[in-house]
Amino acid sequence: MLFRSRKEVNTMLTKDVLGNKDMKEEEVKERLNYDNDIFFKFALGTEDEDAAFIRNTIIERVTGIHPKESTVLNPNLDPVILKKKKMVLDIRVKDNEGREYGIEMQTTYSKKSELKRFELYGARMLSNQLDNGERYYELLPVYQIIFLDSYAEHTRKLIDDYQMRNEEGEVESKRSLMRRIYIYLPEINAIVKRKGFEKLNDFEQLCYLFKNNDEDGILKTEERLVKKVMEKYKKFHDAEDLWSIAMATQIQEQREKNAIRDSFEDGVEQGIKQGVEHGIKQGVKQGIELGQKEGERALLRRQMESKYHEDCSTWLCSLTMEQLDLVSTLLFTCDTLQELKDSLAVNK
Repeated sequence: MLFRSRKEVNTMLTKDVLGNKDMKEEEVKERLNYDNDIFFKFALGTEDEDAAFIRNTIIERVTGIHPKESTVLNPNLDPVILKKKKMVLDIRVKDNEGREYGIEMQTTYSKKSELKRFELYGARMLSNQLDNGERYYELLPVYQIIFLDSYAEHTRKLIDDYQMRNEEGEVESKRSLMRRIYIYLPEINAIVKRKGFEKLNDFEQLCYLFKNNDEDGILKTEERLVKKVMEKYKKFHDAEDLWSIAMATQIQEQREKNAIRDSFEDGVEQGIKQGVEHGIKQGVKQGIELGQKEGERALLRRQMESKYHEDCSTWLCSLTMEQLDLVSTLLFTCDTLQELKDSLAVNK
């Protein structure tokens, strides 16, 4: 379905995509973030010269590999499917030597469930290369490049590269088949404080743009990478159907982040109140644990409703923290809500 005007798109999305009739139209017209995952797919995942340059440059800066050519294996960006929230927005790429890359932007990130998903996706990228003949010697490396809008728990690096290693830090194989590379976007602001914006390289400038949406800070840049991303942003703005869906999604994600934060804060407050009777220190501890549980439950509810299109809130409220952790794993392998519930019952 093609929409005739931006106003019509905004009105339809207000009612249909978000299911929130009291949303004001001016909310939808707010500025779209550069780290929006729909724009990210548009910028890297289309089959044009600029998108190829952007993704190839990111691959080179992050992995050290310089692809002469790259092909997007999942270029489709259909507004109708996006509106139904049924499209996976990662970008799967194959280079001229057959190596595969999975590139994605994650702004709604739950460490427990998403880390498991990243591992599962990496394994699937590798296994999908095999046919019934199982010619293992033909397997080619796969690389996951994951942009995260959060800090790592164990490091303060912008780029963190994972491979299979032993306790002495030696890699399992000189030709490892899997590498998973995280880009922690919040770290770019610390880098700017340390060395100044003018000394950022092209990839660091791109991370700064993704994190801060600050075009003014880099308008004078001579770096081709950032210029091409900003040009793609202007083209994306002219694609009225995609732009409006991306704006509606962004607003919804922000509301869900707020709900998760509120759930955590409410849990902490409740625990502190209980702690008046049992000791403040214990109450604060209980409050943090309760807040974490409520935050995890709120995020799972969003993920499950997006996948299964059913209200799961009442059922999730009946689960323990251990069961919630298991649900976060089953979510990626169960195709229906009933299958997930049955699998959870088996694992009790």
